[in-house]
Amino acid sequence: MSRLRRLLDGALSLAESAAARLDASDLDKLTPAERERYEQWEARAAAVAAGAREDELEDPRLVGAVLLGPAGEAMRGISKPPRVPEPIEDPAAWEQRMLEERAVRDAARAQYLAPERRPVRISRVATGDGRGRLRELSDHLAATGLAGRPDLVYGISRVPDAISPARIGGAGIAEWDLVHAATAPLPPAAAPALCSLDPSERLVVRAPGERAPLDEDLALDLLARAGSGPERTLGIVRDLAIDRRDGDDGDGEPRIVMRVSGLHVLVGAGGAASSGAAPDLLAAAGPPPWWLPEGPPEGVVVELLQWDAIAAAIQPVRQRRPPLPSPFPYLPLTPRELLRAYLEIVGVDPADAYAAQVTHDRPFDLMGRTSTKRGVRRTGGGPDLPCADGKARKRMAGGHHVVIAYRDRPAYADGRDRFDSYAERELKARLRSGLGLRRPVPKQQHRLLRTAEKIADVIEVVTGDGGTEDGFTPPRYCWPPGR
Repeated sequence: MSRLRRLLDGALSLAESAAARLDASDLDKLTPAERERYEQWEARAAAVAAGAREDELEDPRLVGAVLLGPAGEAMRGISKPPRVPEPIEDPAAWEQRMLEERAVRDAARAQYLAPERRPVRISRVATGDGRGRLRELSDHLAATGLAGRPDLVYGISRVPDAISPARIGGAGIAEWDLVHAATAPLPPAAAPALCSLDPSERLVVRAPGERAPLDEDLALDLLARAGSGPERTLGIVRDLAIDRRDGDDGDGEPRIVMRVSGLHVLVGAGGAASSGAAPDLLAAAGPPPWWLPEGPPEGVVVELLQWDAIAAAIQPVRQRRPPLPSPFPYLPLTPRELLRAYLEIVGVDPADAYAAQVTHDRPFDLMGRTSTKRGVRRTGGGPDLPCADGKARKRMAGGHHVVIAYRDRPAYADGRDRFDSYAERELKARLRSGLGLRRPVPKQQHRLLRTAEKIADVIEVVTGDGGTEDGFTPPRYCWPPGR
């Protein structure tokens, strides 16, 4: 047995013994990710107690894993990973191979698609990366007419890639994905109304131990207070900032850190589905801090889907294109492909959608997966890749999870069942696992958290996945805690 395997088995045994000592108060303190792992161990122990044989259960190294099947087994050391092919340097040849592999995935997904669904188009646009980027984005929405047709817009996403990573901090570009259902040109419209919130401000009342709100929870509450529905909403958007840290803090390791730097709500001010002036969301809410229930408002679904685990499997080096042929061709090649799959399978109508984006939550170190050689961290080493302004630049692919927020309808429940079947049968993945979102507002550590951190350290050694930034990061919108 290898040393890494002994370390992992020891950490998992430690988790089992710690779980056996938990009482109800400890369970209440678990983060969502810790609770998922605990419940999976409990289910496995119950199956063993009921007489199940070891060969009938999943490998213990897959407990808490997002990916099962070939990708999960390879990433957790159960099977030998497939050889990464030599990169296809010719862009046209890479594109052709990509389309061939995606056609096979599209055919497999076809049986799950909603019988009635709207088209899903994703347009990528570039703006400057400075303070004027939101004005440029608003101007583009107005010029294309999407600002006047929020009923055709699923959402807007700040593309979570680091562009020109060697020049972070200087003048650069920001990219945005506009997810919409427009199939023909639209007449120009008035610019949307914009409400922006600072994550460092205490806008929400939370006591220690209560769940910190998601950005979407806060935005949805403000929209509900103002009486503005999804048919008026162009998007709830997490803005992202990228900081370069050159290892001058004593640990000697450079980092390129992606973090949430703002929250924007864009509301259409006119058009076919939204007449009249857009509401002032902050005026309707009154002075902060606000009391906010945990989770989204009643009748609204906020779906959170893993992407980072898939990315680690299909794109070993984030500053290069995913290698083709793909080591796991049944998995989507980009987060946009996963986002599109969800919308088409559930059948979400854009008039019901508040948000559709690929994003991050906690600070995330993009340099955790920049080389196939363990311990090597680099910003270069990749080709110039196309950007939305038509120029080719170095870029590092980011994106931790997908967020889709929408007004629920009875038909969507059947759609979510179809998507669950698709994820289980085709992707062989637990896409809602391992996210660790809506974490409890911290006060002090507890023993299972320390145990989970030990497990995470070992898994990082085994898988090479060390994306989350070290150190304490205050929860957004509700720090410091208190009543």
